[in-house]
Amino acid sequence: MIDSLMKQNNCNELVTRYDPKSGCTFVIALNTIYQGRGNGGTRMKNYSSVDEGIKDALRLANAMTKKCVIIGKDDNGGFSGAKGVIIGDPTTQKTPEMLENYGRLVQSLGGRFQTGCDMNISPMDLTHIAKQTQYVDGLPSIGLGDGGAATAYGLNVAMKTLCKHRYGSASLRDRIVAVQGIGSVGSDLIRRLRKDGANVIVTDIDSAKLESISKKQDVNVVSPREIYGVKCDIFSPNASGDILTAENIKKLNCDMVIGAANNPLSKGLESVKEMHERGIIFAPDYIANIGAQVLSICEVGGKSFQHAMDRTKDIIQKRLDQVVLEAVKRGETLYDASERIVNREMSRS
Repeated sequence: MIDSLMKQNNCNELVTRYDPKSGCTFVIALNTIYQGRGNGGTRMKNYSSVDEGIKDALRLANAMTKKCVIIGKDDNGGFSGAKGVIIGDPTTQKTPEMLENYGRLVQSLGGRFQTGCDMNISPMDLTHIAKQTQYVDGLPSIGLGDGGAATAYGLNVAMKTLCKHRYGSASLRDRIVAVQGIGSVGSDLIRRLRKDGANVIVTDIDSAKLESISKKQDVNVVSPREIYGVKCDIFSPNASGDILTAENIKKLNCDMVIGAANNPLSKGLESVKEMHERGIIFAPDYIANIGAQVLSICEVGGKSFQHAMDRTKDIIQKRLDQVVLEAVKRGETLYDASERIVNREMSRS
């Protein structure tokens, strides 16, 4: 079963280690075939089982590989995809000692895995991991900055690019955007959208975050259950994956779905077709959300923050233009076109 999951997700290495003191299990999934080393953040989550954590790590590593292919060999720094997962409760099991032990595992891979922040792993958490490994980016003070903000910037570019194709204008002024999830990506995206003159509807499972953002920004707040059905131009999922279920797709009242959440499709291409049948454009997540990946690669390569943002903008615009052109020519979805492009370019490696 694991072998088939690895093949399905373009992964050729899977490393697991149990940390007896914390009770956490460490998982690192790698693709070192497309390129010789993998790049991807580390997340911590209280999965229902180790198997569930492994499956998530493999799927996320596949998404990261697709991002590296989309970024292209001129810009991806010789990286392929990877993902680190710490299976445990971040509220009770995340300790400096545990994070250092995870760092030892990263170091043992000898540079085949470069990592940074993801869900429930902050820049301060990285400082503990970095005590035991050199293969960490995004550290406070010495890194290029917040990967969430870089991702939000890329999403903003993707929205403008696809608005130009859909509406004939790249302007977001007076567009209605529904943002699901207001963590580091969502909160910065909201700031950018309001600056562009968009009307923003927001939700999050954390009521304190909702209250805080409503005080800082002129936004409309709805409950997590309501967000799918609000009338908007763009629905932007920026929380967890697998949220675009058949039930939720039926509720959508938007023209486009453009978000940062990795693997938001509960049934892959079938989910995309369900949206396509309703006239909804789905922007492939691994094109729209490459900002943090580009930032990480640029940091490792000694490039500047501005260089990373310039490359993020250029790559997203060019790739989305390419995908739209192929999709229109073949009468297919953007997802069909992007999957074919990724598979074609990966097969040439």
